[in-house]
Parts: sequence; C-alpha cells; structure tokens
Amino acid sequence: MTVARESAATGAPHTTAGQPVAAENRSAVTRFTPLTFICVGVAIAGGLALGLPIAAVLAAASALILALVGAAVALARHHPFARLGGANVVTLIRLTVVAFLLAVLFAGGGRPVVVIAVSIVALSLDGVDGYLARRQGLSSRFGASFDMEVDSAFALVLALLASLGPAGPIAIILGLPRYLFGAAAFAYPWLNGPISPRYSRKVICVLQLIALIALQLPFLAAPVAIAIVVVTAGLLAWSFGVDIRELRKNADASARPALIRLGQALLTVAILAIVWQVAGGAEAVDILLTANPLWLLAAVVILLTHTVLSALRWRVTAAPLGIDLSGGHAIREYFLAQLVNTTLPGGVVGDAARAARTRHQATPGTSRLGRSIGAVIVERGVGQVALLTVFALAFSVTLLAPGGIVWPPALAAGIAATLFALTGAALVFALRLRFAPPAPDSRLGRLVDGTRRSLSAPGVLPAQLVLSAGATVCILAAFACCAAAVGAPLPLGAVFAVVPLVLFAMVLPISVGGWGVREGAAVALLPIAALTTAQAFAASAAFGLMALLASLPGLALVWTRRRTLETTT
Repeated sequence: MTVARESAATGAPHTTAGQPVAAENRSAVTRFTPLTFICVGVAIAGGLALGLPIAAVLAAASALILALVGAAVALARHHPFARLGGANVVTLIRLTVVAFLLAVLFAGGGRPVVVIAVSIVALSLDGVDGYLARRQGLSSRFGASFDMEVDSAFALVLALLASLGPAGPIAIILGLPRYLFGAAAFAYPWLNGPISPRYSRKVICVLQLIALIALQLPFLAAPVAIAIVVVTAGLLAWSFGVDIRELRKNADASARPALIRLGQALLTVAILAIVWQVAGGAEAVDILLTANPLWLLAAVVILLTHTVLSALRWRVTAAPLGIDLSGGHAIREYFLAQLVNTTLPGGVVGDAARAARTRHQATPGTSRLGRSIGAVIVERGVGQVALLTVFALAFSVTLLAPGGIVWPPALAAGIAATLFALTGAALVFALRLRFAPPAPDSRLGRLVDGTRRSLSAPGVLPAQLVLSAGATVCILAAFACCAAAVGAPLPLGAVFAVVPLVLFAMVLPISVGGWGVREGAAVALLPIAALTTAQAFAASAAFGLMALLASLPGLALVWTRRRTLETTT
C-alpha cells in the first residue's frame, strides 16, 4: 500500500543490511530476470498498440528499466527464498501497468477510458500480492517494500494524469506524500523505523487510489474534483501524522541501505516524471534527437579531461597522508568511481569503494582505511569549494554588472544570504579550530589533521589550485557544450553563475546519478539565461547522458580485474 510501512513489523524474513542472503536466493533472481524483459516488452507493445508517440513509449520503458534494476538489486539482498513467488509476479504486473500509464502521461494525457480500465485492473491486483506471499510462506522485506514503492509510483502517475483534468495541478499533491516522507527520512533517520499494522492505513490507501482513478473522469465538474482532492489529502495527512507520531515514539534509527536505494531509484523516476510534465518532455526529446553530435562529442572529451584532472588532484591530496598512488592507478580508480556514482543511487558509493580499495596503497601505520577515506573526503571537498568559489565570484559580477543576467530579486536575495551564511559559518569554524580545537583522537580531529597535512605539504596547495581550477572549468564547459548541442547556447555569465547551481543540486543524495534533481534545477534556473523549459530539460539530460558515456572507461578496470582473477585461478 502507498502509505503502508508495516513490513518491518510483520515478522518478514530479512538479512542484516549490506549482507547477502542465502545462496538459494540465486534461483529467484534468475527467474526474476526474464520477467523483467517481458514487462518491458509488454509495456512497449501496449503503448504502441494505443498509438502513443514512440518517444513517450521509449521514455516510459527507460523509466521501467531503471525501476526494475533497482528492484533486482533489492531482490538479491532481501528476498531469502529460492522461489520468486506469485506475489512478486503480481507486483511486476502492476509495475508494468504503471509504466504504461507513464507512457500515456508522457504523450500528454488523454485516453481516459483506457487509463481508468487499466488502473482498475492494477487496483484490483493490489492486496493479491500480500495474500499470495502469506499463503505461500514467502513474505520478505523485499516484497513488502516492492509493493509499497509500486503503489507509490502508481499514485504519483495517476496524480500527474489527474492534474491534466478537471482538478488541475492541485491533484499532484495526492501523489507526493510517500516521496515527501522518504525525503524527510534522510534528515530524520527514525522515520525508517518499524511501525505496527493499522487497518485504517490500508483503507486510506485504497481510498487514495480510488479518488485518483475517479479524477480521470473527463466530465467531472471542477468543484467536485477539487473537493475530492482536498478530502483525500486530509485523510492522507491524518494517516501519515499517526505514523510519524508512532515512529517518533519508538525511534529506531536502524538503516536499510538496499531498500533505501530502491526508494532512491523510484524517487528518481518520480522527479523525472514531474519535470517531464512541467517542462514539456516530448518537446525536450525532440530537441535531444536533433542535437549537434560535434558539441556532444566535445562535451564527452571535456568530461574525460575533468575526470583525469580530478584523479590527479586525488593523487596529490593522498600523497601527504602516506597513500602512494601512481597517476595511472588514480585515473583508473577515479573512472570506476565515476561510473558507479553515475549508475547507482546515492552518488557516493563509487567514492566509498575507491577509498576502500586504495587503502592497500597506504604506508603501514594507524588506520589505513581512515587515511584513505580522509583523502577522498578532502579531494571531493576541495572540488566543491572550488566550484562554490567560482560561482560566488561569478554571481557577484553578474549581480553588479549592468546588462548581464537579470536575477529574480527573491532568488538573488536568497543566494546572497546563503553565501553570507556559509562565509560566516566558515569563519566561526576556523575560529573554533584556532581557539578550541577538537580532540586529536576524535573523527573531526583526525579529519582536520588530515586536511592540514594534505594542503600544507610542500607543493600541494599550488597543484590543488591548478587542478581544481581546471576541473571546475571543464565541468562547466561540458554543460555549456551540451546546451549548445541542443540549440541553446549559454552566455559566459550564465555558464559560471547559473550552471553551478544546477550542478550543486546533484549533491543531494536522493536520486540515481543526480538524475531528476539536476533536471528540476535546470528547468527552474536556466530560463534566467533565456532558455525555454524544454531546452533546459534537454540540456541537462544531454549532460547526464554524456557524463555516463565519459564514465564508461571505468568498465575497463572491471574487465581487467576480472581477467586477472581468471588467469590467477
């Protein structure tokens, strides 16, 4: 159910976070794989049979593939049974229906009879999966989470479709509660805790979906549609409020990394669906299909250069900490980390992995892993500071220079206040380090000591400045090339003052490779530089695709290591 969070309290089998389940699980994963191909094929065939535009069908199929990949990862880790089970098959069918509805949404909506019919089928199947899981004795944390996330996506897509009807944009709020709850859980980990079953929660979930299906009726009067939205939103608010109160009372900060990554993958799809609707996704796809390949090639080359410069910056940073990395080793590891960061939720998994792998290059002494992690943190931090510095200077120039970028007053005031706050916080932190330094054996003390050693070693700071400046210019230039490729060249001031804000959005660890949040930021901000929302969406998507292409050399390291293992066994 969309609002259900009962899985942790149902006694469903589970494993310790981060550990694989029993070996028998492999047969379930093997059965799951061909079903994913069938789901994608059915979704594409259904969309084409309905006469939907090929771009909308392919976009929906891509979203389905992304969701299925996340589901496969969670299945491998949280379904401790050899049998896949009929419950998960039913949930896959419902996920395919959601993808079909997403294609209708991407095509601009309409076709209410078909939408209502397939939605009723999906709603009828809801609850069947839970019954089958209990009857077959195959209840698991994966199944409960999979069911919940599919329901959430189902509600969001229906809400977006309803926003095109009599209710208008206000209907979107009926599809957001689960995702807002998930986003809040990043700031308040106790929201991830177990919760007791509650019948009213299930009833309200069903009423939510029934209301969303009713809102698809084209003859519904606007006042009636708005009333349905308001009443349903009130019920959802009450239900979530009861859950939050219980979770706060029984605060349990236990982490569930794999399930969170599944949520991040589905959240990425949800954000992209919203941006698609707001920015005119079909037009953005048309723009992408006519993009200039030479500009895109230039973006890939520049992004490759950015990765090399960042890898060399990491090597320079790690050396004073006793971590000996050759230039080639650092570059290979950085490419692999970029590939992982681009394709997996969170955006930092690749960095954590390269820190773990390169600890073996550290000289003997205290905490090899700690020094390796510190080198990665400092290197990434230096890169963000460099980008922030460039942005602050460019923002100041464009704000004061006449005839440049015209910043909306509210946005300009917010940015200025944020920059002043960051400057003040940095000064306060520096004064604290000067007059009240942290304990040397504390985490903060070790990080501060490592940062000082990294930056104060002879010749390190000049190298850091040069490499960071080069890497920053490269990533901004790559985005500018992507904008030029889609026929929306950016003025120099926008490249240095607006694009950094778009890239900063990718730091939020709530999506896969920054997808969704980057496009949302681009659609919101790039119109300042006279781009249409469709052009902004296309430019950001092109940048994401080129970044993925530029990270593919990381596969070479995987292949090389696999060959090495094969020859040594």
